[in-house]
Amino acid sequence: MTAESDDRTVMVIDDDRVLADTLSDILRKHGFKPVALYSGEEAVELAERFRPDVVLSDIRMSGLNGIEAAKRIRMLHPGCRIILFTAHTTSAALIQLIHGLGFEFLPRPLHPEHVLAALSRHSDAPHS
Repeated sequence: MTAESDDRTVMVIDDDRVLADTLSDILRKHGFKPVALYSGEEAVELAERFRPDVVLSDIRMSGLNGIEAAKRIRMLHPGCRIILFTAHTTSAALIQLIHGLGFEFLPRPLHPEHVLAALSRHSDAPHS
């Protein structure tokens, strides 16, 4: 990982406000432009007005879950990179579903270095 600034906009979506805000603070310190959002509905509404480069979202949230929100955001912005995570036990079927949708998966607990490493992968890919 380089020390260079990364100006990609990252939607951080989690109904746990402390986690969303903490992740956003970490990303900001590493040069990203994070936007903390606290529901899937809020994220989709914002995605209708602007294009994020990356979505980093919890899967299990009240209301619109992370997978459904990610699908809607991907429909609006096909080039948007989606990385999902969950604190709950995950099955092989869930991970297969996530990958089948073209999304990435990070296991929790989320460690800052794992999140930053995931964001740095494919960083040379065009964001369209």
